[in-house]
Parts: sequence; structure tokens; C-alpha cells
Amino acid sequence: MNGVTESVAGLDILRIVEYNEAMRLLFLSNKKGLSFLSGELELPVMEILWKKGPMKGRDLHAEIRLEKDIAYTTTLTVLDRLSKKGFIKKARNSGLIIFSPEISQEAYKNALTEDLIQKAFEVSPDLAVSAFADLLLRMDQEDVDKLERLIQERKNGGIKQD
Repeated sequence: MNGVTESVAGLDILRIVEYNEAMRLLFLSNKKGLSFLSGELELPVMEILWKKGPMKGRDLHAEIRLEKDIAYTTTLTVLDRLSKKGFIKKARNSGLIIFSPEISQEAYKNALTEDLIQKAFEVSPDLAVSAFADLLLRMDQEDVDKLERLIQERKNGGIKQD
């Protein structure tokens, strides 16, 4: 096969790999990592802390109950998990535990996104690429253009990651 034919054949995988809905349910988390559940429970808790600042567990639970119907014990479990991951700090103040964010919103969302993408590729690189190609079809042209520029910069050695 010549280079052009090989390239086209390589992209055929995008046409033959069926997007798997299970890709949305990535529960493949190690103890310190992030997971799909982060978006369901941890992210709303973090967003409340970023917006309101340090809070008691009960106050945070009252806030999250405005959006999600979860038990107080579930809120405490999420707070404990976030604390063990180093995303929030627990401080005792007059016998009460006060929770505050230890990581910026941008750093958390970057870590969450990177972790989800990494796990998608661990499940199936072909499905991950296929799902990404499907997402491109729904993106605004401006976002596609930004992505193309970013890819080109990476190919040219720019924008190094640590």
C-alpha cells in the first residue's frame, strides 16, 4: 500500500468502530484518581466550595441539596474522598470541621478531563478516537479551529507539558 492508501485505511477505523455508550460510564478509578463519579458528586461539591469559600459539612450539604437529592452521609463521604485526594482541606475550628478547596477550579477540571481521557484510551484507543471524532462533528467551527491550531503547535514542538 502506498502512504495515501495506508493513511485512509488507518482512518477507516473511525467508520467501523461503533461508539460505545459504556465510554460515558468510566468507573475505572484508582484510589487517588478521578472518575466519572467526580462529575456527578465531587464536582458540584468543589464548585460550591470555590463559590462560597470554607464551609461546615452541614452547610455544604444544604447547598448541594438544592441541586442533588443526596443524603448527608453521602455528602460527608464525598468530602472525605476529596480530602484524601488532596483537593480539599479539613480544618477543625471550635470543634467543627471546616472544608475549603486546596486546588484551583482550573487545575481540578484539567485533572478531571485528563484522567477521563486517559481512562477512555485505556478501555479502547479505537473507541476513544471514534468518540472524539463524533464530538468534533458537534463542535462549533471556532472550537475546531482552536483544536487544529493546538494540534499543529504540539506537532511543531510548542506548548510543552510538564
